[in-house]
Amino acid sequence: MSGKASNWVCHNGLHTVTFRKVAIFFATTLLVAQDTVQNVTKQARQRIQNGDFQSASQLLQQGVQQHPSDVELWNLLGIADAELKQTNAAKRAFEHGLALAPDSVSLNENIGLVFFKQADYETAKKYLGRAVELNSQKPGVLFSLAASRLRTGEQDQALADLRLLEPALANVSDYWQERARAELSKNPGAAERSFDRALELTPDDLGALNGAATAAEKQGLDEKALAYLIRARAAFPKDVATLAHFGEVCIRRDLGPDARDALAKAHELDPTNNAVLYLLARADISLENWQQAYDLFDDFSKRVPTFAPAYYAMGWLDIRLNRTEDARRQLNHALTLDPNLAGARYELAQLDLEEGEIEPAKKLFEQLLNVNPKDAKANTAMGDIMMRSGKLEEAQTLLENAIAQDPMLAAAHYKLSLLYFRKHEREKAESEKAIAARLNDEATRTSKTQLRLVLPEAASAH
Repeated sequence: MSGKASNWVCHNGLHTVTFRKVAIFFATTLLVAQDTVQNVTKQARQRIQNGDFQSASQLLQQGVQQHPSDVELWNLLGIADAELKQTNAAKRAFEHGLALAPDSVSLNENIGLVFFKQADYETAKKYLGRAVELNSQKPGVLFSLAASRLRTGEQDQALADLRLLEPALANVSDYWQERARAELSKNPGAAERSFDRALELTPDDLGALNGAATAAEKQGLDEKALAYLIRARAAFPKDVATLAHFGEVCIRRDLGPDARDALAKAHELDPTNNAVLYLLARADISLENWQQAYDLFDDFSKRVPTFAPAYYAMGWLDIRLNRTEDARRQLNHALTLDPNLAGARYELAQLDLEEGEIEPAKKLFEQLLNVNPKDAKANTAMGDIMMRSGKLEEAQTLLENAIAQDPMLAAAHYKLSLLYFRKHEREKAESEKAIAARLNDEATRTSKTQLRLVLPEAASAH
């Protein structure tokens, strides 16, 4: 305003101007202010486009101080701060803008995306949903809204939204992964196909490989799951989650050495990971490393003292290590923590049975069968008790129930063979005895011939 100094008259330290000059002064000031906002907005946009977010943020902070009612300045400030990972500052800027313009599409979009990146999916859903109500049609916004819905329990709506986005996002790996997650629980086959589409776009994507493995597992295709996980291990040999996933599938497939190798490596990489520690103990059980498994479960129970299955596992191991009193203590503690832990109750009943305490054992087995009448092991044990009591017909019914539920249960076939001998039905007795012997031989052979997968890193070493 220095160029206008001649229009001012100084009198006793006060500025005096005519009415006409006052009008000219305010009109000129308004034009300059508008020009300043436009310049700040233009410069800020250029700096953001050039990736100079720090300088843009500084410029915009000055801009909103001078022009606190300008919505676009607040929006740009939020964008710059979000790019600088200053999430709280970004949210404050967007919120200032929304207080001035609650129906701004871009502000609702931008603050919704900030909450989405923070994994606050409920809040993200609120703002992104509002943006869509205001006619936002940006694929990224619609995708983030669908993903937020999926993570807040709206699976069907999320999947419907994602299907509508296929034409726009068919060449985006993240889209296929998110769609696969939406499909996983109800249609694992479709989920696997979607994960495979993601892998066509990004062949070594860790999330897609693990996701495809999970989809295969849900279809009962463990060998296929292992193939995906072998690829994941080859691409990311030090990824703890992949090693744990691989180890868990190997345990289920009786690949004890492979399981232990992978889980020992995962434990070395992340000694604080409790899930890995638990799985490593299970791998040692599969290799009959009883004391090593016990020590690992003991370590786990100190970290997670309320997890009943760990005490059940220690009690189970105590039995195999001939520590009967310790076993009872651990099993009873497991049941204190979780009265519905059937395995612990079964092991206690077996201890009673082996020590000749028939009535306490019978009571425990009855409790198990009341909860689950199809429990094959409990039916076998109760059949044994009935046979000891001379109640052969009841025993036969129980043993036949056990075999119907688990035809591979050697103990049930063996007990039934004894019952048939008692009933002088020799042919049936010999048949059941042969089945029991074959199943026992198969179990022994399996335990002694633990398979080992040849992993890519091992193959390349030869």
